[in-house]
Amino acid sequence: MNKKRIFTLFLFISLISALYARKPKTAESRYPKLIVALSPSAAEILFTIGAGDQVSAVSEFTDFPAEAKAKPVVGGFDGKTLSIETIMSFKPDLVYLTEGMHNFLISTLESNGIAYYVSKGESIASVEKEIIEVGKITGHEKEAAKVVDDMEKKLKKAAGAANKDGPIKVYWEVWNAPYMSAGSTSFINDVIKAAGGENIFADLSDAYPMVSEETIIAREPAVILIPASTGLESSAVGLRNGWADIPAVKGGRVFVVDDNVYTRPGPRVADVVLELSDLLK
Repeated sequence: MNKKRIFTLFLFISLISALYARKPKTAESRYPKLIVALSPSAAEILFTIGAGDQVSAVSEFTDFPAEAKAKPVVGGFDGKTLSIETIMSFKPDLVYLTEGMHNFLISTLESNGIAYYVSKGESIASVEKEIIEVGKITGHEKEAAKVVDDMEKKLKKAAGAANKDGPIKVYWEVWNAPYMSAGSTSFINDVIKAAGGENIFADLSDAYPMVSEETIIAREPAVILIPASTGLESSAVGLRNGWADIPAVKGGRVFVVDDNVYTRPGPRVADVVLELSDLLK
């Protein structure tokens, strides 16, 4: 557990102890009741483990589950559209942050004595760990364990269905003007690997590096994944200069996928891995 998460747990326990020092302690009194979730994945995790009633506000792009969409909106996902004043107006006893994106809020939260939890979301394993930790913090430990157990079953099923001849070469296109893909430190790289694929740019350490069209063609991906948010149709990929002979194009294995789900570090990642493992067969 990293230092920020240790601080979160320590501060939260200290705050609750002080708050209820003069009141009879109950099991319910130990847990946060006004959680501000600053990312779609944070809200999804909270609702999935049964802590939805403890959520007081969510970010603008929160879209799952439906109950989460009905919560008040605190601002956008990124730091540009978030203000500490708006967050504080919800009187949170826990703020659920995303590492990097929301670091600018930490010092103010600490100075105001507000507990926070920092999501890393760097891999499937880190998502499972996060679900367990958030379950303990919110009083939904058993539900969280059940969610992770269900995820593991799906991941094992996907692993069992993997191509027996070895990993399938996959190109994930983030953008095409300029071309950007996913490197070894990206979340989608871990998803591709878990589904039995081999990210053709796993040798690059940047999470989302710019790549050349020539390199994409030369690495001959057997499957190409196009995020739906780009607005591209799968047929458009084969019309690019020099792409017609790429194995994925020749084999009709260019797929448009819902990147809103594929790249979200939450409980549904296990379903994504299962779906992708079918596409890679």
